[in-house]
Amino acid sequence: MIQTQQKIDHAILVAFSTQLNTNEMQRSLDELERLSETVHIKTIHKLSQHGKVASARTLVGDGKVKEIKLLIQKDDIDVVIFDDELTPAQLRNLESDLDVQVFDRSFLILSIFAERAQTKEAVLEIALAQKRYMISRLIGMRASLSRQGGGSYNAKGPGETKLELDRRKVLEDISIIKTQLKKIKTEKETSRKQRKYTQTKTVALVGYTNAGKSSLMNALVKQYGLKDHETLEKDMLFSTIDTKSKRLHFDNQRDFLLIDTVGFISKLPTELINSFETTLEDVKQADLILHLINGTDISLSHIQTTKDILKKIGAAHIPVKYVVTKSDMLTDFPILDIDYLLISSHTLTGIPQLMRVIFENLYQSFENVSMSISFDDMSVYHKLKSRYKIISENYHESGIDIKVSIDPNHLKPYQKFIK
Repeated sequence: MIQTQQKIDHAILVAFSTQLNTNEMQRSLDELERLSETVHIKTIHKLSQHGKVASARTLVGDGKVKEIKLLIQKDDIDVVIFDDELTPAQLRNLESDLDVQVFDRSFLILSIFAERAQTKEAVLEIALAQKRYMISRLIGMRASLSRQGGGSYNAKGPGETKLELDRRKVLEDISIIKTQLKKIKTEKETSRKQRKYTQTKTVALVGYTNAGKSSLMNALVKQYGLKDHETLEKDMLFSTIDTKSKRLHFDNQRDFLLIDTVGFISKLPTELINSFETTLEDVKQADLILHLINGTDISLSHIQTTKDILKKIGAAHIPVKYVVTKSDMLTDFPILDIDYLLISSHTLTGIPQLMRVIFENLYQSFENVSMSISFDDMSVYHKLKSRYKIISENYHESGIDIKVSIDPNHLKPYQKFIK
């Protein structure tokens, strides 16, 4: 991961595209600048180049490489960051030509994730992603590491700072990490089976990074859940890396589990998506997805990026509700070609309406059914209580009368108890 020291390094950001227009490239570079700021790298220049075909040797053309080198010498630049993923050959060639550390957007994102991860699961998943990223880039990475002197960052990940790392060692590390993750996956699968048995519904918060997922999580927990812990809430990219879940309830209705996930971002490294299999499994198993959109920075490309990642992880079939956040900072209603709810996690505007929408989607098929259960069949009562919401109960001489919220499709075993 990238380590923070006192020195602030100066960077040149570079984008190349055969498709994006100038505005889109600038927006992507602005985002790359924000990513760099999170690890204390100051952007001095942002350069872009359009071309019909990317250079196999250096991604950008020879003229652009010369321009970058002149700026490095003129402004004492420490690092050059490319907005697109570099091949191992491009990485080696660029570092040879420019004689400074060079890395790409994928490496930067992986480094930020490694710095922010807290749980054992997240640390392992990111370590796996870093190892997978490194495996084809060891030669280039070694050259990069040799230029670290005095910089405010380095290529340090879990065990990655030693130059003697070779392909076999990395492959061994990958095998060990996979074994550890497999154990965690088995434990989480047990929890999912328990939720399924108890008919606990789950709602996953997804969205582009800085969309307001953690703020919404905190607002909902304060209003409708336990008040023990709050999710880290900052106006910064990737303030949340670890998946968190909280049980919420609303108007004496059934509980549901709210899951806060890592923020998505354009050009998210494939290695990271693949390595986050255990974490993203929570999204794939959700009953409803809330796709959050930052109302102060609405971008159709951000919305599409989130949709694309959901499709890539196999969650495109799950029902989705769109939620535009930060309404307290807006002067006009956003114009979007989708139905959405407008909320503010700080003023709580729209939060009750959001909760009603959640319950309508989760439990619209549920019915309140009256049953009469004798004392001899109390095991049935306990089973119902462990799996469903008991609305009311009334004891009498021969047993208990209850009203239970239950899916009609699950009534067959309880037919003889229905009043």
